[in-house]
Amino acid sequence: MKTLPLALMMATILCGSMLFPKSAVAQTDPQQVDKSDDASPLAIRFVRIPAGTFMRGFDNSDRNEQRFHLDHPYSNHQDFKFERPSHRVELTKAFEIADCEVTVGQFREFVEATGYRTDAEKNGGALGWFPDEDNYVDRFHADPAVTWQSPGFEQSDRHPVVAVSWNDAQAFCRWLSEQDGRNHRLPSEAEWEYACRSGTTTWYSFGNDPDLAYAHGNVADGALEARFPNTARYTRAVRLTAGEGDGHVFTAPVRSFKANAWGLHDLHGNVWEWCQDRWAEDAYDRYLSGISRREREQFVLKDPVFDEATDLHQYGDWRVMRGGAWTCTPAATRASIRTFAEKADSSVYTGFRIVREVNADAK
Repeated sequence: MKTLPLALMMATILCGSMLFPKSAVAQTDPQQVDKSDDASPLAIRFVRIPAGTFMRGFDNSDRNEQRFHLDHPYSNHQDFKFERPSHRVELTKAFEIADCEVTVGQFREFVEATGYRTDAEKNGGALGWFPDEDNYVDRFHADPAVTWQSPGFEQSDRHPVVAVSWNDAQAFCRWLSEQDGRNHRLPSEAEWEYACRSGTTTWYSFGNDPDLAYAHGNVADGALEARFPNTARYTRAVRLTAGEGDGHVFTAPVRSFKANAWGLHDLHGNVWEWCQDRWAEDAYDRYLSGISRREREQFVLKDPVFDEATDLHQYGDWRVMRGGAWTCTPAATRASIRTFAEKADSSVYTGFRIVREVNADAK
């Protein structure tokens, strides 16, 4: 049932053929790390993000797309159709988002407390990494041996948990909500991009230079290329010698790289992160349906969470992922990039971070 859409997803993820926004203007500055973090179960650190407005999606002009490719001359071609048209979004409520992805150690505490078994453990394993395959896409395929406990490469408790599905992330959030007495959930797409951009309007939260990604996130680089020749070279043609890049072949421990302006780590690369929203490649068009181009300049979309069942959903319940992974070229970890997977699917390049809702009476 999922073969064709999954193949499409793999081509998108591995080739980095997706989309990106240039304009995102936050109207407020967030506070620093919430002072109540020490009281959070599992010692998860949250950053309070205030309500605000930003431009989501890729700048619609052809000139903007040309500029992106000029700034990324050695990356494979990027397709921005999933992130157009750009539009103004208002988040009307403050929220708290974890400063990094959920770790192996934190997920283990959940499993030990509940006896939970992941979708991969129940359904034939997650997509793993098999570098001996000749075809690059075939290097990622499901295997019963691949789970969050044994992804096929070494991880400590400080690494982001991988091989977890959207369902698994939801179960973790429900359990944590019970422990904390506050609602924990996955971020919406809008919350994720707003937090990632942290008030910037550039390709990345750190600017437009793809080579700066190595200081800010774990991407496909010289370390991966040196270990597995002709892997990263599929997506990038320069700065792939062993001593260049971020130094991590697979996942990196969380908070290994510089935070963005709002104190959040690992939003570019490391692992793709699940979001609440259902996937639609034309979601932004759907939001703006019936609104003239002139009116769109003033239109503000409030608190969007896409939950429509599209034609694609006859094959499964497809959910959005954001941020790119250790498998991706820097260009494919830009702030606006979007991809998808079925909610029961899992892979060694997918994890999640969580949001904690702010109580209505909180100041």
